[in-house]
Amino acid sequence: MTALPGQLEIQPIGSPVDATVVVPGSKSITNRALIVAALAQGESELTGALYSDDTRYMATALNTLGIPVESNEEHCRFVVQGKGGTIPAPSGDLFVGNAGTAMRFLVATLALGNGVYRIDGVPRMRKRPIGPLLDALNQLGANAVSEEGTACPPVQIEAAGLRGGVARIPGDQSSQFFSALLIAAPYAREGV
Repeated sequence: MTALPGQLEIQPIGSPVDATVVVPGSKSITNRALIVAALAQGESELTGALYSDDTRYMATALNTLGIPVESNEEHCRFVVQGKGGTIPAPSGDLFVGNAGTAMRFLVATLALGNGVYRIDGVPRMRKRPIGPLLDALNQLGANAVSEEGTACPPVQIEAAGLRGGVARIPGDQSSQFFSALLIAAPYAREGV
């Protein structure tokens, strides 16, 4: 085994690089932006978005809920027709594959609707905990349950808008639980 030298001089070859680098989008940020745009009033254009299974599931779910989302994958762009904090569809059976961000953000958003909604994913998703988010939403007046009583998806929400109030959730939980609550909070009747 040969030891590496303590110092290694690197000599550039040729001239400095003159280039433009395009940084790819983030699925987590893209899904947050999609749900915020869906709850906003009017049209939002998202550029630099990441196209992945997670963001495709989110866009499909929003379209199913009556919130139009146009996708332009070639230009990394979504156009969302926000509905001002409402969910147009009176019911929905949503599938999000293994997209945790889509699951968590949609569960909180569905609590703002008026109707019965169900959200599920692949078998692996059915092992991913969502109980702390359901508990917090129920403290705010939602009726959201793990269908199988496992504190994991599938989740059913019987929604009549979100009352609001005070919710407590342990601080060591997923940041996605907190993001989901913060995204839905402005649309609660009594504030959060």
